[in-house]
Amino acid sequence: MRYQLKKSFKMEAAHFLPLVDDEHKCKRLHGHSYTLTFCISSEKLIDGMVCDFKDISFVVKTVIINVFDHRLLNDFPRLENPTAENLAAYCAEIFLHEFRMLYYRPTHPWYKDRKKQFIRLDAVEVQETATSICRYEVDEHI
Repeated sequence: MRYQLKKSFKMEAAHFLPLVDDEHKCKRLHGHSYTLTFCISSEKLIDGMVCDFKDISFVVKTVIINVFDHRLLNDFPRLENPTAENLAAYCAEIFLHEFRMLYYRPTHPWYKDRKKQFIRLDAVEVQETATSICRYEVDEHI
């Protein structure tokens, strides 16, 4: 049995896909109202929680949303071809690093219980439109 948390965030960003055919509509600069969803799980709870939603929010808002919102995604070194798939993988990598830095810091309130609980990032979802969603399944311990 696993408990899974999902936390979603909105951002606006522009992009173009340089590797598609010239006739493809996504070759041209355009924007999306993205929804990013982070799925985290654990088999054990600390104080009745997998983790505090505010910790997820702090990391995502600080190092992902505040960086990408209202920007051209192609301007970022790892996103020269910013497909939903590449954006999801990049956001997962950023989240894993930054969440570990926050959550496993000795000053974090739950630090003492870390050895009792294993949290993992299950997936990151990137939704570009109402009908277009990429789910990047990570399944990596945080």
